[in-house]
Amino acid sequence: MATTTITKEYFEDLGRIAESNAKSAQESARIATEYWVASREMNNKVAQEITRTLTEGMRHQTDTNEELAGRIFEILEERDEAHKRFFEQWAEAFTSVPFDYGRQATHEAEKKSVTSGVRASVNGGFPIAGYDELSVEEISDRLEGLSEAQIKQVRDHEWRTKNRKSLMEQFERKLKVVS
Repeated sequence: MATTTITKEYFEDLGRIAESNAKSAQESARIATEYWVASREMNNKVAQEITRTLTEGMRHQTDTNEELAGRIFEILEERDEAHKRFFEQWAEAFTSVPFDYGRQATHEAEKKSVTSGVRASVNGGFPIAGYDELSVEEISDRLEGLSEAQIKQVRDHEWRTKNRKSLMEQFERKLKVVS
């Protein structure tokens, strides 16, 4: 009988130990699951806070950049207006100086340019009057009768300003003919 009792007690002890181990395993699993859930929730909150902070920072930076760009454009417009006013006043002051002989010479040169299409070379004036406002065709029509130096002067001006290929080619052809 002693063997049966020992065996029965032994199995009962084993059962209690197994039950205790199962409860410990369940408790460990519950703790691990709670930790995992809590950790996941905390990581989600941290990620949301980081995203919110970055979004607010980017929005603030964008607003600041737009404000700065607007202010820069305002300053540039104010500067341009100041320059415009300065040069208008300067031009007005200069033209109000009584240089009748200068006005008369300018007027005579303008009259000649209207009738011939070629500006008189008073004090090294430009060979074609109103050049910058003329079309390629109008400029081409006025190349006849220009000297080699005048063609070079017109060509150099075109190269520095609009650099139109068709005109540059015409200048080169004219220079070959003239020289």
